[in-house]
Amino acid sequence: MTTRPDRVPADEIRQRMLDAGRELALEAGAALTIEHLRLEEVIQRARVPRSSAYRLWPYKDDYINDLLCYLAGPGSWFSERPVVTPETTTEIRQIVEENRALLATLAGRRGLLCEIVRVTTERNYRMLSQSPQWRLHIALVATLGSTSGADGGAADSAARRRVASALEEAQTCSRQAMVTMLEIIMAELGLRLRDPSWTVEHLQLAGGLFVQGLALRNVQVQAALGGDGDASAWPAADPAGISPAAHVSALLDAPVPGPGLHGGTAQWTLVAFAYLALIDAWTELDPDFVPAR
Repeated sequence: MTTRPDRVPADEIRQRMLDAGRELALEAGAALTIEHLRLEEVIQRARVPRSSAYRLWPYKDDYINDLLCYLAGPGSWFSERPVVTPETTTEIRQIVEENRALLATLAGRRGLLCEIVRVTTERNYRMLSQSPQWRLHIALVATLGSTSGADGGAADSAARRRVASALEEAQTCSRQAMVTMLEIIMAELGLRLRDPSWTVEHLQLAGGLFVQGLALRNVQVQAALGGDGDASAWPAADPAGISPAAHVSALLDAPVPGPGLHGGTAQWTLVAFAYLALIDAWTELDPDFVPAR
């Protein structure tokens, strides 16, 4: 008499199917439209009984809607790591601690602000540009209005609202992390908002969307060049005979001289310079600030 295999719980089947769909979406990248994902391929990747999968999702659209919500929410890039990594916060504190004497003067605090913006903005720009999970998130945002049933009935509209809600909830942690980072910088350096009606949340939202926009542009030009965002593959800024994509890549990524610590110069990039301009537009150094000892 043969032993009947243990039945896999429905919750495990569901999770394995959603994880498999996510893996396939990440592997395919821009070549895949989620709605065109083959359910049979997902079942094979998940290694679950076909009958169990179809018991959970009698129709492919049911699975696609659940997968989109999973990619937007629990399985999203933002749920796994915030835009501002813990390493970034540590780096800010290290820069301040190693140069605490600069807090004694307005010029020194300005130099510290520039260095923090230069280093941290560049770090997060590179992290976004090189993350397939973030690219999948952005693709989901961009195609939300054209997902299956965009012109359908109430059920399809409800599914799209679920996806949109999951996207927003998944980004909450990252928004909070960026606000915290900005508050740390402002407290350490004596920065204040130029207008009392403005908030740190305004600055975070504008800055976060700006950096993501430039990172997305970088992804586009690196794809056109056949690169992967690796700094060693970036083209030199040669104005003679280079392609438009190579020219934009050089504008985005080629280092340019800018302000450094102790009155020196440092290597900057476009994203860091532009983020500094945003910081300057919204904040100013408090001349009466007294640094903590």
